[in-house]
Amino acid sequence: MTHTTTGLEAPTTNKAAYEELHTYVAGGVSSNMRARGIVAPIVVESASGCRVRDIEGNELIDMNMGYGPHIFGYADRDVTDRVAELLGRGHMTGLPHRLDREAAALVTELVPGIDQLRFANSGTEALMSAVRLARAVSGRPLLLTFQGHYHGWSETLLRTQETEGYRPRPGAPGMIPEASAHTLQIPWNDTEALEKAFAEHGDEIGAAICEPVLGNAGVVPPEPGFLDLLRRRTRERGAVLIFDEVITGFRVSRGGGQELYGVVPDLTVLSKAMGGGLPVAAFGGSREIMRPLAEYEAFHAGVYSGNHASLCAVAATLDKIRSSTALYTELEGLGAHAENRVGAAFAEAGRDVHLERVGSVMSVALLDAEGAVDHDGHRRLQTACQARGVYFHPVPEEPWFLSTAHTTGDLDTVAEIVRECLAEEGHRR
Repeated sequence: MTHTTTGLEAPTTNKAAYEELHTYVAGGVSSNMRARGIVAPIVVESASGCRVRDIEGNELIDMNMGYGPHIFGYADRDVTDRVAELLGRGHMTGLPHRLDREAAALVTELVPGIDQLRFANSGTEALMSAVRLARAVSGRPLLLTFQGHYHGWSETLLRTQETEGYRPRPGAPGMIPEASAHTLQIPWNDTEALEKAFAEHGDEIGAAICEPVLGNAGVVPPEPGFLDLLRRRTRERGAVLIFDEVITGFRVSRGGGQELYGVVPDLTVLSKAMGGGLPVAAFGGSREIMRPLAEYEAFHAGVYSGNHASLCAVAATLDKIRSSTALYTELEGLGAHAENRVGAAFAEAGRDVHLERVGSVMSVALLDAEGAVDHDGHRRLQTACQARGVYFHPVPEEPWFLSTAHTTGDLDTVAEIVRECLAEEGHRR
């Protein structure tokens, strides 16, 4: 079936433009996450610093920041100017480029657990490859995972949070049920469950994977000693430990969660903040664990893996991170300011909130009288804030991300708008 838009004027309102998108894009989005919980859709015209402008001309302070990649804000000139210059010289040859070395060397310099790596296009791709490599190295297929941790949407890793015993269920229609037969899932921060899993299945577990900070179901840091215990048990039983640092990498510290907590995994997966908003990811570890790829015994590929434009953004972003000695002090200060001011707004309104933060990643979720997440109330709050010029995701499990483009004044504005919206009758318990 052929559609044509020749001679038609583009819609001028967010609602009309979003509805028209559904004609050409299934569901109106190219990622289900962008449609979750939406009440008042936004169609973006431009973005700069910590603000997005929609096609109606409304400007919003953004606390989502593209789900986390923009640690220096949108349209950071140190990144965009360098990428623009590269594009003028040709950017997709399918051949090695000097940027391969430059970007990879910066990653290995900054991340404690990586001596060698491979680049990929998304966190999902890199995570698939890391799990496959871990199974090849250990020789055992069983994968230990943790409830609430999202590791992309692949057949290997997309699971529901419900389990039958240790066994999770496939996370979407069309997935092969048998894939779950090689996965165990236990609660996060549960040392007893961790010990039991290794006691009962330690000789079968080939790899364990977690986010060092749970970041896709609210922000839940590891309890003291939990990552150390996981590291000890995997090492004792010959299992490969994988850290999914798609969110935490280069965001909670220069070396990610492994540097922050002092626990180095066997394999690390990175994306988001490393690329300044361009599609890129990487997975890597010691030279020994990467040997099957270095010697082409294991398999990893991708036409756009390591494409020049994305690696140019990686090099520009990581070079700026390396040279910004006060970056994480600044981000911590902004995070603390946001946490204090937003927390005060909820307290003044007499509303309970789950407020948890690690560096520049923050969870803000409205709670009901019983202490459970109030999804409907949170969605109403988000819609009201959006109408006043503040955007955060309508699903409370999605974290807020700060950038150096945010100022304390911006965060004061965010907190004040949250306070005003909470004060409205529709947001009282």
